[in-house]
Amino acid sequence: MRNVFIGIAAVLVVIAAIAPLLIAFLLPDWIPGMQAVAVAYVSAFACVGAILFIVLVGLLALIAFQLKNNVVPLLEKATDTMHTVQGTTTFVSESVVQPIIKTAGAVAGARAMVQTLMRRQGGTDNSGDGR
Repeated sequence: MRNVFIGIAAVLVVIAAIAPLLIAFLLPDWIPGMQAVAVAYVSAFACVGAILFIVLVGLLALIAFQLKNNVVPLLEKATDTMHTVQGTTTFVSESVVQPIIKTAGAVAGARAMVQTLMRRQGGTDNSGDGR
């Protein structure tokens, strides 16, 4: 259906463009009257252009309202979500990860201390045996 409409519109445009030329060549005594025809064509195309411009401005206004009403709230929700994730990450870092790191550091220090004490109690120092 859309292709039929486009085809009909194309044929009408071609006829509208060729008709003045045919009139000018077939009826040369009508050339002074062609001025009126030219003015009519120019005014018709100017009206069509003005209507298309108004439609375009209306569509741009519609897009601007859609952006304002739909996209901006989505961006605000995304920002809120980002702040929530940032707060959650900070909480997990301070409440969970730092105590685990401190505990692991204390365990590693205690382990190194116990290994050092065990080496000294055994009476052998393996630091210079070439391993």
